[in-house]
Amino acid sequence: MSYEHYHLTASSTPGNHETDYFIDMLILLPVFVFGFVGLSEAASCRYPHEKFIGTRCYSFVSKRHPYAAAEEYCHSHGYKLATVDSAITANFLASSAATEFGSNNGQFWIGLSRKKDYTLFFWDDGTSVAYTNFEAGFPNTKDYVAENVRNGRWQTLAQHIELEFVCSYDPLATTTLAPTTTVTTTRIPTTTTVRKTTPTTVTTVTTRKPTTVTTTTTIPPTTTPKACPRGFTLFEATQKCYIVLVYGNDSDYPDVPDDAPFLTRENQRCAKYGATVATVHSSDLNDLFRSLIYDRFNDTRYATIGLRNTDLKTLGGKWQWFDGSATDYLNFGNMFPKTGDYIAQTSSQGFWVTYTHTAPNEGVVCSVDF
Repeated sequence: MSYEHYHLTASSTPGNHETDYFIDMLILLPVFVFGFVGLSEAASCRYPHEKFIGTRCYSFVSKRHPYAAAEEYCHSHGYKLATVDSAITANFLASSAATEFGSNNGQFWIGLSRKKDYTLFFWDDGTSVAYTNFEAGFPNTKDYVAENVRNGRWQTLAQHIELEFVCSYDPLATTTLAPTTTVTTTRIPTTTTVRKTTPTTVTTVTTRKPTTVTTTTTIPPTTTPKACPRGFTLFEATQKCYIVLVYGNDSDYPDVPDDAPFLTRENQRCAKYGATVATVHSSDLNDLFRSLIYDRFNDTRYATIGLRNTDLKTLGGKWQWFDGSATDYLNFGNMFPKTGDYIAQTSSQGFWVTYTHTAPNEGVVCSVDF
């Protein structure tokens, strides 16, 4: 029954105006309270890309790990593997995961598990298990719970399976430790000279001609400390500086031949800043790109990286880095790479996709040597 229908029905009885008002307020009050609390607490998540629902902030991690490694990853960042305490939260996470992980299929780890030979499940953060959402036929003999992206239902899987995962935390229960200050005290020894004089002692003082010692000190030439170009961010492990640039229109750049190698056009954007299109060889650097893209666009746009397909006919293609370095790290999202695509891009969620074209308002990740 709709709110309007209920209101008309109740007010049809003479003399019930006070009752109508009381009923109306009972109906609307939870909406006001829920909206107010949601807005006030959502702002307290640590990072803008995290999603708030109920009483928790959720962080979607596009890395694929076994259950124990996923749990350890969350713990290392001060989080827990995700707690899901209602159907609303379960559906919210499934819907968000489809966007964050770039796929409408598959599963992701949540923080529900049980110890071997025990029948009781427990949440990673210690929350009592008052809500479950298992698929028909589950839980089975496995002990680690994953949620389905398609419908939000749960299955129990073996812990060695590698899945993406979600971390969570209560922002109101999170405290920031004050920095520790270490005070170093240096003691300078004091030299005390004691002169002892007696009436029977004769002191003979011999004055020697002072010796002049010439010391030559070489002062190194003044140098300017190294720094990244303005707007670039240093990544110590690679000793390179990185930036995300917006493409702009092709007319702003010189023409390139139709048979030019893939990424020639994209690299023109970087060359304008004395840089080249960036390569990725570790998950840590990929995390930096993810952060730079989010800070640059603050939305779901992608940025091209220096990976190109050299074989458009082979299933999945043959991918190599623009600078010819080893292809020792890849992080394609589900259903990627696609045959026939020749450009790789990464998102603010960290997974990679492939395309045959780019848009002027998208970006490219560029790098220069430090």
